Amino acid sequence: MVKRIKDRTRIDASPTKDFFIHMLVKDINLSRAIADLVDNSVDGAKRLRRDGNYNGLSVRVRVSKDEFKISDNCGGIPEDLARKYAFRFGRAEGMPNDTPHSIGQFGVGMKRALFKLGNYFRIESKTNNSRFVVEQDVKEWATDKDNWDFKFVELEDSWSLPSGDEAGTTITVTQLHPTVAEEFEIENFRTRLKTQLESAHQINLDLGLAITLNELPLGINPVELLISSQLTPTHKEILFPIEGEKEVKVTIYAGIAHSDPQKAGWFVFCNGRLILDSDKTVTTGWGDGNPLYHNQFARFRGYVFFDSDDPRALPWNTTKSDVDTSSSIYKSIRLEMITIMRPIITFLNRLDAEKKNKEEEQDSTPLEKAIEEAKSVNIKKIVQEQIFSAPKPIKTITLQKVNRITYAKPMDQVNRVKKVLKVRTNQEVGERTFEYFLKMECE
Repeated sequence: MVKRIKDRTRIDASPTKDFFIHMLVKDINLSRAIADLVDNSVDGAKRLRRDGNYNGLSVRVRVSKDEFKISDNCGGIPEDLARKYAFRFGRAEGMPNDTPHSIGQFGVGMKRALFKLGNYFRIESKTNNSRFVVEQDVKEWATDKDNWDFKFVELEDSWSLPSGDEAGTTITVTQLHPTVAEEFEIENFRTRLKTQLESAHQINLDLGLAITLNELPLGINPVELLISSQLTPTHKEILFPIEGEKEVKVTIYAGIAHSDPQKAGWFVFCNGRLILDSDKTVTTGWGDGNPLYHNQFARFRGYVFFDSDDPRALPWNTTKSDVDTSSSIYKSIRLEMITIMRPIITFLNRLDAEKKNKEEEQDSTPLEKAIEEAKSVNIKKIVQEQIFSAPKPIKTITLQKVNRITYAKPMDQVNRVKKVLKVRTNQEVGERTFEYFLKMECE
């Protein structure tokens, strides 16, 4: 009889912290890591303002060679949420779904961003009835192989927010990684970060949330389409039932806007967070039942909004930088996008052809005039479902095929004919004599 010793049969397959940290930050760039921290602040705003009006709420991001800091007044992290869920690696089972249309659903964004930025972090959060501080030296934490926990260094779980103070969260990261400190010093990086945050959170900015980077406010770029009595964009809503009584609501807008090759394409949002920015690839249907993108389609704009109280049902990846093309919901919506594009592409092709054929003295073609008379309207004002409609082009006269006639005659004879016809050029001599012969001998 073989005696089996339990400990001898055990094979250790637990991850090492160094490997875990390395893999966690490997596939996300610095700008997207910072955007993840902004996402957490936005979730706080969603918990605090369920009506979607974020006026008075703010997120302040500061970067320098010495530290990274983000602070908000978006309600703070409840102590129980912090203790049981917020610092877990991955979305913990049983986590309460108290944030409508959450965008921080995977449970890795905050930790991944902290590890990406530096070796020491401090988090202070205040709600109306609790306050805590978490501090951690990441290198020290990584050396304790068996303990994956963080600890409160300060905790007040029964207090009242002082008068004049605001509930919110402040995260500070110091001992920045050298490459991070170098990037923070580069003006071009800060400009790109500002642009990416403006794009990622354009919907939340439009709802009143104020976001600043090194005290410079992010610009608001309302989502708009051109509309007139002759020109209407598509607006369509589709509901997908999911587990339980929940559903995914998909809202699609598509039409034309001001000509801009960089901004043309499809924009895809999940719970208000931009996932695809001006996409012009087969992912959104270009080149699949529709032409590949060309600059004659620079006016095309398409917006798709996936919304659900269960963010796990939405078609996005963990870095929120692309769609999950294997999602059955996305596959279905992609077919809708392809169909919706077709009449818009046809109109833009007609517009391009009309421009190429217009007469030199003509200021604008009829289709160009229709666009000039339209106004940019925020898609929030488009409440009725509708399909794309645009004016039909005026049918142009097809020019007859022509042949060139060339012949040479003595100069003195040509000059005599010029004098009689009262013309100056040899071309005019040829045209007038041909017209004379055609009229006198052929008609």
